[in-house]
Amino acid sequence: MGSRTGVVAVGGSAGGIEALLDLVAALPAEFPAPVLVTVHVGDRVRSSLPQILSRAALLPATHARHGEPLRPGHIYVAPPDLHLLVGDGRARLSSGPRVNRHRPAVDAMFASTARWAGPATVAVVLSGLLDDGAVGAALVARAGGHVIVQDPAEASFDSMPRSALLAVPAARVVATADLGKAICEQLERSLPADDPHEGEAEVPQMSMADSDDPAFLTPDEARLTRLSCPECNGGLAEIEISDIRYYRCHVGHQYSPQSLEAAQREAAEAKLWAAAAALEEHAALARHLANGPLVANGTDYHQAADQSADAAKTLRSRLGGSASRDSA
Repeated sequence: MGSRTGVVAVGGSAGGIEALLDLVAALPAEFPAPVLVTVHVGDRVRSSLPQILSRAALLPATHARHGEPLRPGHIYVAPPDLHLLVGDGRARLSSGPRVNRHRPAVDAMFASTARWAGPATVAVVLSGLLDDGAVGAALVARAGGHVIVQDPAEASFDSMPRSALLAVPAARVVATADLGKAICEQLERSLPADDPHEGEAEVPQMSMADSDDPAFLTPDEARLTRLSCPECNGGLAEIEISDIRYYRCHVGHQYSPQSLEAAQREAAEAKLWAAAAALEEHAALARHLANGPLVANGTDYHQAADQSADAAKTLRSRLGGSASRDSA
């Protein structure tokens, strides 16, 4: 990233494509900064988003390639199942831990851009569910960058914009039709004379594997909690930025509060269904033993089978499933 070059990072989820198309269509052909885009696309094998954006914009759009220099006037889209990061003015693609249950994740892109571009960062939060982007927006603001939020009243799903505003109350709220214009105005006002991070290298952090402390924390982590990571079951540490808290396990899975609650709910449901399956299997096995030739008195096995079957039916009822398969 050279002198007089900002970085625009745009993130969205459900309902964000429509706003993204309006945004890129309003950017001029001589746009003075690279544009990074992360939209929650999951791990689908193919994504046609760059082609869709290229048809709507005057700027070319491609999936980012690992190590390619970031050029002004180009749109770089995070490929499916890879985080889009920035390092030394180049695109970095990572298959690292999911953030807020997503890869690519908006928070990962915002945080990386804030580290490298600092006050030359313009982060834009579009329509989406839950709160991915809120922590990254707070990190952009802390680095001196600028946060623009699609007007929640116009967003198809207002959770991401509203969460970003809670994290960065000073963020600029902009109508969907004016997002491109607002980005251009912000870049014109905020471009530094020189790249504030030019020549800096990222300092690697110690990992838990290098530590002799079972209560290991990285420098930005405030305290350990009794919560476990829904994805890997590692212990979660709490991190605080201004008025927002978020959570990270030692291998790197990271969650904003709403995303953590949703992940815990999904993990709990999966464990309950696994328990129902185990109980039904035990009931069948216990009845098999009770009726088999090697058991003199199968009463105990019948009782155990009935107990497991009743517990499985109760779990199914609580989970909204049916204890019978008559409707299947």
